[in-house]
Amino acid sequence: QRMFETKDAYYDALIASQRDWHKNEHDIWPWIDYLVGILEAAYVDFEARIVAHRSLSSLTKQEQVRQYVLQHAARVFRTRDVRAALPGVSDQTIKLVLGQMRREEVIDPEVGTSGPRAAWRRRSP
Repeated sequence: QRMFETKDAYYDALIASQRDWHKNEHDIWPWIDYLVGILEAAYVDFEARIVAHRSLSSLTKQEQVRQYVLQHAARVFRTRDVRAALPGVSDQTIKLVLGQMRREEVIDPEVGTSGPRAAWRRRSP
């Protein structure tokens, strides 16, 4: 997922690392730096999911979605982010809560997004 989202940086690092390889003067460090950045982002994401899971585990599924959106999600988030953070919660429940939060004017659809790639923006408190 993360590599797809940063594919331009991936290819730039690959090209930079392969430059002058035929002269045996190439430098692998641009690609290693990219890979370490991807691994770091994965660990940060994993840690955030663990924290969210621990703080939400005693709530109902609807409450879990609401609290995740309010306390743990990025200001702009996608339904897939909620799904990934709360694997035990159905898509129907997620959509139900997001719809309620939209009607309550807690979140708004992100302009220019729709369908499976739709994003939401949490309003400022």
